[in-house]
Amino acid sequence: MTRSALRSVLAFGGLTLGGLALGGLTLGGCGGSSETVSKSPADARRKDALKKDINRDGIPDVWRHMVDEDGKQVVGMVEFDINFDGKVDVVRTFSKGLKVREEMDMDFDGKFDVINMYENGQITRKELDLHFDSKPDIIKYFKDGQITRLESDSDGDGQIDYWEYYKNGKLSRKGSDENGDGKPDDDRWVESDG
Repeated sequence: MTRSALRSVLAFGGLTLGGLALGGLTLGGCGGSSETVSKSPADARRKDALKKDINRDGIPDVWRHMVDEDGKQVVGMVEFDINFDGKVDVVRTFSKGLKVREEMDMDFDGKFDVINMYENGQITRKELDLHFDSKPDIIKYFKDGQITRLESDSDGDGQIDYWEYYKNGKLSRKGSDENGDGKPDDDRWVESDG
């Protein structure tokens, strides 16, 4: 996909992505979920969506779903096929004109690997499934656009075993759970100058 084609896809959908690199395309987020991405462009919910065929192959690449809010038609959801394979890779959901959720399938297997959640248009939580096993490996929490906490399942057993806490966006404390009780071990906490 050319950069200009990608810009057209993202501009039509109102999508700005930033953070995680994917082959020259920069995507943002964190997350992991067992939710399966709808993979059929002919899906019934898309029949009334505004469609755009960015690469001119005859298959839509972006679907904008309009909803009625206070008597006005506004964008409620935008779906993107960012690699032009006919399958949805990114879904962004809006409420009252503000983004509330963004889901991304980073390895194109039909499952969302990155989930971003927003309140009042600002990111509040990011989940990343780095092992592509439908379980979040890293969860980041935000307040006023700055990271406040990171939790991680560093060994892939489904249990959080590593924590980082931030003050003013800078790391202030981190710790790990070496004994498997689900809590940071007191003797493992490391204070930072942050």
